Amino acid sequence: METKKTHWKTILEWVEKGKNLQNIEIEFDNDVIPWKEAMILGKQGFEIPQNCIDYQDDAIDYSDIEPITEQDIESGKINWSINAELALEKEITDWIKKENININEFATKLIRNFYEGVKYLQKNAAF
Repeated sequence: METKKTHWKTILEWVEKGKNLQNIEIEFDNDVIPWKEAMILGKQGFEIPQNCIDYQDDAIDYSDIEPITEQDIESGKINWSINAELALEKEITDWIKKENININEFATKLIRNFYEGVKYLQKNAAF
């Protein structure tokens, strides 16, 4: 069955009416979509490019969010998170999938152990 291109505003109306959205392709016409509407469309399975979403950052109330302090970081209340892309050979990715390895947990432990090993060598090795 052929897909039908439809403007995002029309699709929102159809969502409200409970209309079947199969074989519908979203059309943007260079519009910027308010974030709430983008979320509704996303929940319906439509992919909305980031540059088409208006987040209205000025309208967000941050007053109830306490500032991050050094104590938060030192106590472990706040942890830094790093997103990384790893270029791995097929053999390794196959092994990760086969063993059902949580790559984030694995990498975190691997880096922690490497760090502790380096610190141990610096402290205890005679150069």
